[in-house]
Amino acid sequence: MDERSLIRSAQRGEKKAFQDLIAFYYPYVLKFLLKMTHDSMLSEDLAQDTFVKLIRGIDRFDLRKKAAFSTWVMTIAKNCWLDSWRRNRRESLSLEERDVPSPFRVEDAVLGRLQGEELEKALKSLPPEQAGAIRLKYVERQTLREIARRFSCEPKTVKSRIHNGMVRLRKKLKGDFYRG
Repeated sequence: MDERSLIRSAQRGEKKAFQDLIAFYYPYVLKFLLKMTHDSMLSEDLAQDTFVKLIRGIDRFDLRKKAAFSTWVMTIAKNCWLDSWRRNRRESLSLEERDVPSPFRVEDAVLGRLQGEELEKALKSLPPEQAGAIRLKYVERQTLREIARRFSCEPKTVKSRIHNGMVRLRKKLKGDFYRG
């Protein structure tokens, strides 16, 4: 059965179609999340969250639009990771405010803050239009169109700035990681 037929079947609630879609996309989602988290247990949890959201939201996927199903699945995975990252970051900050004397949690809070500081430092090293586009997209969660209006340019220009900025960020953070 082809992907479009599987999606239609899943939208009708057919369990086998869901199983086939999940079996096909699970390795890709897990590998992506592992790259983002560097934590296999967290990646597996986030992959499960991704597929729970996929199952609950499959009706919202429109087969008539140009967006590929794989893009939709990976966007769900990325959003699960971002939610987890934000939640952990907030927990780390609130932990510091409460001053809870748990060495395990304090270590996590320190690591989270260091990672945030490294990311902020790396962002400051980017050209302003790239750093700004990345902040607006991933921190303020604005669409490409909204960011383009703000910068008075085309959405494809914003997409390019984000892509190029992310490439530079990865190189910078990877270089800092290996030097550290």
